[in-house]
Amino acid sequence: MLNKKNVFVLAVGAALVGLLGIAAANEDQQQYKLAGGFIGNNGAGNIWNALQIRLDPARRTAALRVNLTTYNAEFAGLLTAFGADAVSDWVGEVTMISRDTAKYRSVAYATFGDPTQLCAILVMNGTVQFTGPDNITVNYTVDVYPADVHL
Repeated sequence: MLNKKNVFVLAVGAALVGLLGIAAANEDQQQYKLAGGFIGNNGAGNIWNALQIRLDPARRTAALRVNLTTYNAEFAGLLTAFGADAVSDWVGEVTMISRDTAKYRSVAYATFGDPTQLCAILVMNGTVQFTGPDNITVNYTVDVYPADVHL
């Protein structure tokens, strides 16, 4: 015979079993950590190498340096639009915001000539989603600010 007390106990028991099931299902999902170096490409002509230097023991934040070694005509056109012919390394910080996703912000300089002239400041904001032990998906925007100063 079920009374209000038995129904409550059954409901709490079912909820507890459900929560334990969720916890058990998440045990196999690892927390991705930041640190190390890698080489990447976007499949459209941009190739880079990156270095993440951990900033905390849990490896949830890291300093970031990205060197764009080869870039496509679209990025070259962006540089040309600001009178530049080269881009510095991108430097910034990356922070984990979930088990498999990090957000980042980095800054680079678009430059021209020798002696180097500063043409623009590029600020990139985005997210990195780990899709496997050796793969990431990067979503980003780049804001470009013309430089009024010359180095």
